[in-house]
Amino acid sequence: MGIGATIRLWRGPRRVWPLQSLNGRFSVILDGSDVDDIRPKQIKVYKVSPGEHSLRLDYFGFLRRSGELHVSVAEGEEKQFVCFINAIGFVAVRPATPKDVAAMERWQSPPVTPPNLAEDDSR
Repeated sequence: MGIGATIRLWRGPRRVWPLQSLNGRFSVILDGSDVDDIRPKQIKVYKVSPGEHSLRLDYFGFLRRSGELHVSVAEGEEKQFVCFINAIGFVAVRPATPKDVAAMERWQSPPVTPPNLAEDDSR
């Protein structure tokens, strides 16, 4: 079995909008299927087969929808994208720039290890 390919999607910090509801979750539509939701400051990673894929976001169902990107990924390749609400309140997705990738790395939090509750005497 091959390595596959990866699509990484980042949603930056929320903007301040008159309608705070615009800062909710977006539906991630990959290859025509609703596969996930993404919220502000989240990074989602999707393992896909090498080849052609489509990516778009929906918000408020079909009322607000990003344009559809056509993505070609090779075996072992990772493509990175950024999603956000644009200046007029519509959902948008675009390829990540080097500046976006640096911001992604700053926002990405390290894994959290839960405390060992068996050793916690305070309960």
